[in-house]
Amino acid sequence: AGVDLADALSEAMGMITNGTEIPNRRDKKVQQELIKARGLRSIRQAAGSNFDQVEDFLRSEKFPVVVKPVDSAGSDGVKLCHS
Repeated sequence: AGVDLADALSEAMGMITNGTEIPNRRDKKVQQELIKARGLRSIRQAAGSNFDQVEDFLRSEKFPVVVKPVDSAGSDGVKLCHS
């Protein structure tokens, strides 16, 4: 992705950068896990590539829920699900 390339190039050029220390920096699940690990408030979440992998989580949450692709920008692919 362009963000990953920009991170690597800016790091190699010795510029101020986000760097490459965090793999998959744009992965929203990874972001929230890092936030939670630092003791900050984070969202409840589940990840999976099929419904079976997130079904238990969805049954335990109040609707609506937000469904997001792991690797997207802004609101690309974001869905608000009411059922």
